[in-house]
Amino acid sequence: MTLLVPSDLYNRWFSVPVPTPHIEVDYETMNTLMQKLPKGYVFPDPVSMIILNENE
Repeated sequence: MTLLVPSDLYNRWFSVPVPTPHIEVDYETMNTLMQKLPKGYVFPDPVSMIILNENE
């Protein structure tokens, strides 16, 4: 059985979180992925954000 939860539970993975309360994700899959990511993982990473914003 698949347990769907709001995708907003995983917004901490993103440098600029975008609320998406209408999207649900598989709880087991997302938590398995979360365990495999490095501690403090953020996408895009802060260094990349600095590089991307330099050209603005």
